[in-house]
Amino acid sequence: MSKKTNSLLFMLIATVLNLLLLIVLFVLGFIILSFLPIQDNQSLLMIGIAAVFILSIVLSFLLYSKIVKWAIAKFNLEDKMDPLFGKGGKKR
Repeated sequence: MSKKTNSLLFMLIATVLNLLLLIVLFVLGFIILSFLPIQDNQSLLMIGIAAVFILSIVLSFLLYSKIVKWAIAKFNLEDKMDPLFGKGGKKR
């Protein structure tokens, strides 16, 4: 496989991982929220749902970043992949 194909495959797997992390954290947050004694107070329940939503997004992004950096370092993937979006500098 070419470096571009390896990069696309890695990004596809990483995206699926990120979505799975988001779903797992979201479900765990709702499980934890269900054990808290706030079901009677609607305003606290809405704040809790919003907090679970935001925290699951933030935590999934942080975990995703750590896992991707770890995988690239552990399996030495830098030389096996090609940058998908260029180097970031201006072309002359």
